[in-house]
Amino acid sequence: MSLQITLSKTQSHELDFVINAERHPDNSNYVYQWSHAEHLKALDNPDQAHYIIKLTDTNEMVGYIILDEVQNSSHSINLRRLVITKKGLGIGAKALKAIQELAFTKLNAHRLWLDVFTDNQTAYQLYKKVGFVEEGKLRESYLRNGVYASQYIMSILKSEYI
Repeated sequence: MSLQITLSKTQSHELDFVINAERHPDNSNYVYQWSHAEHLKALDNPDQAHYIIKLTDTNEMVGYIILDEVQNSSHSINLRRLVITKKGLGIGAKALKAIQELAFTKLNAHRLWLDVFTDNQTAYQLYKKVGFVEEGKLRESYLRNGVYASQYIMSILKSEYI
């Protein structure tokens, strides 16, 4: 039986899970860490969408997403953050499909885009698998742990969404 997921709007009492997920050693090198106050502010920001990823059958929290620029006049939404806490089970791919459905059918996006560190090949390959296309590379664009890191910009258009 394959795992099924649901997205639900993040509630303030779930922010400890979010903060622990982004600070976990499996994620912290690839995810910028926000404070509790920053996440709380995002919950009330109409230009951001903050969701918890849950297993449908148990309601267990297994990740979260943040979409940014959801009210962008060009209908280009940024997948700011995707963090999965149970890796290797296909949850990331299912979450990305759910994010695409949300962006293109409910939030009226024309384009969904993201950036991913060039050394995060697991995420890069997953994004490609679900239809994201590499648009370019931001060379040494982010100072991470005292070293400049490069990022790929990737996107999927509504017309490419399956």
